[in-house]
Amino acid sequence: MKTKDKNDLVFGILLMGVTGLSIGWVVHSPLLMAGAGALGAIIGGFVGWLGGRLYLLVICFGVLTGAYLGSQAGDHDILVMAAGTGGAMGGFIGNVIEMFVRKK
Repeated sequence: MKTKDKNDLVFGILLMGVTGLSIGWVVHSPLLMAGAGALGAIIGGFVGWLGGRLYLLVICFGVLTGAYLGSQAGDHDILVMAAGTGGAMGGFIGNVIEMFVRKK
């Protein structure tokens, strides 16, 4: 089993925490920014603690790709939905990649 790296933990907290803050910022809610940012940091820290750096990177790529494609539509609501859908698809793809890349 791979040793746990402290950088994975910090990377997960930062990536998912910023994602949560961004969700609150997009919907213009300071309360949601705090809640989603804290929840994202907790979940990201857990995924980072488990060693899921590649998984987090694939999700990030999916969100960015979905946001880019959604921005081409020119509507704010479609942008948010496309970014979320891209993140979900990235999560599924990241899970499959992790299953194949994991060494025993």
